[in-house]
Amino acid sequence: MQNYEKYQSNEDLLQSYRSIFISSESFLLAVGAIFLEKSLLLLIITSTIGLIMIWCLWFPIVRARHLIVDYYKYQAKTPAIDAPICSVNDYVHNRKLRKETNKTLGIPTNWRETRKKVDLFLPVLFSIVWVSLIAAELWGL
Repeated sequence: MQNYEKYQSNEDLLQSYRSIFISSESFLLAVGAIFLEKSLLLLIITSTIGLIMIWCLWFPIVRARHLIVDYYKYQAKTPAIDAPICSVNDYVHNRKLRKETNKTLGIPTNWRETRKKVDLFLPVLFSIVWVSLIAAELWGL
């Protein structure tokens, strides 16, 4: 499979992961809102599950996938580079090698505006809503 096909496949996966996590988190928030003022224990359990899902699943999985997308996208755009600078695994997990590869491929940053909004700000906002629900229940707000 060529870099462009790998890019397309991983871009599709990234969009699917985003949709799955946003939908799942929205469902959990609806359940949490139902538990508001009904059961503090169930609200805490639901919010804990929601926060774990955001920071242990959603953020790391989507972050890794958008790095993989960049890896293949920019290699497909730069046909003069036949061999990858580093492996895709190193690109995702090794910040130093990723920075060197980004420089070679001409990637100014992996955090573009849409990614900041969907992959960073949205999980932060969901987290704020969870904390707000717990605070509202604990302090009767």
